[in-house]
Amino acid sequence: MNGFKGLSALAGSLLAALLLVQAAPAAASAESAAGSAAARPKVAVTVKATPAKHAGECPVNVTFTAKIKVDRPTKVAYRWLRGDGSKSPVKVVSVKKTKTLKDRATFKGTLKGWQSFEILEPRHVVAKKARFAVSCTAAGDGGDNGNGGDNGEAVPPGDSSAPAPEGSGGQQGGQGTE
Repeated sequence: MNGFKGLSALAGSLLAALLLVQAAPAAASAESAAGSAAARPKVAVTVKATPAKHAGECPVNVTFTAKIKVDRPTKVAYRWLRGDGSKSPVKVVSVKKTKTLKDRATFKGTLKGWQSFEILEPRHVVAKKARFAVSCTAAGDGGDNGNGGDNGEAVPPGDSSAPAPEGSGGQQGGQGTE
């Protein structure tokens, strides 16, 4: 009978050792995943539209300013998001602590809209929408539903399949400044 107790104790010890060996890689991979998440820099971004409200003659330029803050130097992949559903091409910029980026749009008609900023790497962050309102009087009222592209690239008038942002004025331009 003592032989069975010894064998039973040995089997229990072997089972415990086997469970620890199997649990160790899972714990190590969990620590590795937590470590890699902690290794990625913290990133924050805000966006502002200037002017946020315009009432007067058009066309009018609206400048969108994104301020990126990181906790240590890193490369940031980003793009602008617009109320008409369009997105700028993805770009990458080096950021030491803070970086200010600008985008400009020209509006020829009355409308309300927004623009935002999306960081894709090193962490996914989307800024709150920077809302704007343009109210055109007399000259220039009425839009062409887009005449221009991101960073000054020309797009033929009316070549936009997306509707104008929250109004009928259309959007032109997009001037990236880094």
